[in-house]
Amino acid sequence: MWNLEGKELLTLTGHKDIVFSISFSPDGETIASGSGDGKIILWNLNLDRLMEKGCRWVGDYLKYNPNVSDSDRHLCEGIVATDG
Repeated sequence: MWNLEGKELLTLTGHKDIVFSISFSPDGETIASGSGDGKIILWNLNLDRLMEKGCRWVGDYLKYNPNVSDSDRHLCEGIVATDG
């Protein structure tokens, strides 16, 4: 993806052939791309939502795994709302 000045902003990898179709969702958070490999891929561009989902996925690992350093235990603080 490029901005209006032609500067590359992002490279999405996943297709194995040339991409011939792309469409943005109305909210701008998802791109659908179609390729000669016969696949349609949906790309989530909402970084905040992706970070929250990732932190929810690894939260217990970071919190309880004895092999995680003390500094890494706090990687997701402020990204995922905590209970209480």
